[in-house]
Amino acid sequence: MEKKKDNFHFNGISPGTVMEMKQMLTPYPHQVISLQMINRVNESLHAFFFDKGEGISTDIQHQDILYAVIEGQVQLQAGETRHCLNPGECMVVPSGCPHSIDALAALWLLQISVGEMADASERKRGSEMNNKDYIKNVDKACVHNLSELIGYQDHKVASLTLVQRGLFTTTLMAMDKGTGVGPHICEGDALVIALEGEGDVMIGEEHHQVKMGECIVMPADIPHAVRGENDRFKMMLIVSKPE
Repeated sequence: MEKKKDNFHFNGISPGTVMEMKQMLTPYPHQVISLQMINRVNESLHAFFFDKGEGISTDIQHQDILYAVIEGQVQLQAGETRHCLNPGECMVVPSGCPHSIDALAALWLLQISVGEMADASERKRGSEMNNKDYIKNVDKACVHNLSELIGYQDHKVASLTLVQRGLFTTTLMAMDKGTGVGPHICEGDALVIALEGEGDVMIGEEHHQVKMGECIVMPADIPHAVRGENDRFKMMLIVSKPE
């Protein structure tokens, strides 16, 4: 399998390699560690490790942010409300909403940030920026079970778009047993994060089994497919295209 060189791949993951999400970050006592998997002005994807008791103080971001807990437990305060998130749960913090993060246990966290960065005058408005809708089809400032945001349909593949932008998309997919998508070629790299069940991921002529808590990158310009071959399968699909 040959991967062309480019500057839009997912940092921290070797294409075509199945790995546990938490393996991307090695835990260290009393530290916060971050990995920039995608870093653009208007779209970014980060993986974080927070040791127990560590966190991020109150901050205001001018983008919609989706936080998804991989492992551990976090207290996320958005505005005046505190929320406790457990593994498999997620929450969207709307742009302009003051929020903070406190790790209640050793924490592995995924952060997707999307939105047009504000100019100097807009940055002064703070919470007035919260009328943007960069992440859609999910209630904001509410805790959700990520896999429960989409349901299975008999003999079909269901999808729910969370982010739809020119170079960056995020979609939830639910595949009934024996159904799937592909083979096809995409101009961008595609990150599959398994949420439920087990999926068969074909890249070129190779097949990989991916189960809950694991991920794999399907490289650009190589034929690939995803199926719920032996089991129903839910996944989050993040696609990053070249600029």
